[in-house]
Amino acid sequence: MNIIQILKELYTNQKCDWIISIEDADIQPFVIQRWLTMNDRLRVQTRWLDKYVFVLPPKMYLSLAWSIIPKSEKPPFVKYIKKVEEDEEFDFILNLVRRHFKMSDNDFNSTKDRIINAIKSDMVDWFRFYGIPKKYWKKYYLNFNQIKESTKEDNKQRGLEAFGM
Repeated sequence: MNIIQILKELYTNQKCDWIISIEDADIQPFVIQRWLTMNDRLRVQTRWLDKYVFVLPPKMYLSLAWSIIPKSEKPPFVKYIKKVEEDEEFDFILNLVRRHFKMSDNDFNSTKDRIINAIKSDMVDWFRFYGIPKKYWKKYYLNFNQIKESTKEDNKQRGLEAFGM
């Protein structure tokens, strides 16, 4: 019996006699638990089952899972959960800003929109300060030679005659 059939039986079969006929080698509690956690309606039950995935023997785990899962006429459709990969537009500079200001996750997430707006309003200064590579300057149609220019006045060294001596 494969995992899909086992999951179908867990969701639909009212009697537990089918567990006896399964061999221990066919039961993989970790894989079954992984599929059960993808079902949002079983969130409470799967959290409770987490404690027993590695502790109980396979058949005992399966009978425990069978006993706590609410039965239905057919197994629910459960979408396979994948990692969501979002590429932020200014990821290359946001990581530097976060490290520079030593921001925690919550702080960064709450201020990220403001930081992005600030970057968009004055890209040249942000890119210059963090030493962003030339390819990003070209991507945003900025003049890379502006990295050499300074907005601050250079304090030239002067002798004591500047103070009237």
